[in-house]
Amino acid sequence: MFNQDQCIELTAFEKFRIKTYWGLKVKTRLYEALVLSTLLNSAELWPVSVTQMKKKLEAAHHRWQRSILGISWKDKVTDEKVREATALPKLEDIIRRRRLRWIGHLSRMDDGSP
Repeated sequence: MFNQDQCIELTAFEKFRIKTYWGLKVKTRLYEALVLSTLLNSAELWPVSVTQMKKKLEAAHHRWQRSILGISWKDKVTDEKVREATALPKLEDIIRRRRLRWIGHLSRMDDGSP
């Protein structure tokens, strides 16, 4: 599912998880820069009906958010509360925004452009 570069970035994020003295804002910015950018590479071009993949991606998104906050799944904290604490949107919303941005780019293109 991931190529070698993506795996290197994901393991780099795992190393950042150890740094507990970094603030939540720094951790979420690193997560957005390293993980989400890699995970959602060309997501605006994915087929809309990839429901099983969406579930797996959303689960990974929540798992990484919990690791940023230092919350275990044993702590019985809902995903909604985790999302509020990190101030990150649902992965589905991120993909939807990327698709809308891509459609906007396509609508502004000249007809003669490739």
